[in-house]
Amino acid sequence: MPGADGMQNGFVPHLVRIVAVHDEAPDVRTLRLEFVDPEAGRQFRWEAGQFGEFSVFGFGEAVFTLANAPTRPGYIECTTRAIGKLTGALRNLSAGQTLGFRGPYGNRFPVEEWRGKHLVFVGGGSGRSPCGPRCSTSSTPARTTARSSC
Repeated sequence: MPGADGMQNGFVPHLVRIVAVHDEAPDVRTLRLEFVDPEAGRQFRWEAGQFGEFSVFGFGEAVFTLANAPTRPGYIECTTRAIGKLTGALRNLSAGQTLGFRGPYGNRFPVEEWRGKHLVFVGGGSGRSPCGPRCSTSSTPARTTARSSC
């Protein structure tokens, strides 16, 4: 909700709608989210390494890494493992439902400095989701080879 100065109030979450659900494993799910307000979606920018605070109304809120690359605008993704009250509630949501989102927060990774270098990203289980945006962002040059093992 914009304040008197036209800026978004940082304490009021944007509403985002689940447009797709992908089950990575029995207890791990990736949600693809689009902003309910199309203008907020067009203006939203983030960089690899940042995270957001996601609100499940009636259950609480928690921070998670943005799981898609910032070079793919128009949506955000969040991957979670169902291990508690909030993440269990996230696991039970389906396409069409609405969440709250605030962010981006945190420092970015210096991907410009990584270009042309040999990089190794290591992640396991749901800890693998933060590696995706780094690989996608840093692999823009044509001579990059990406390998992923599960």
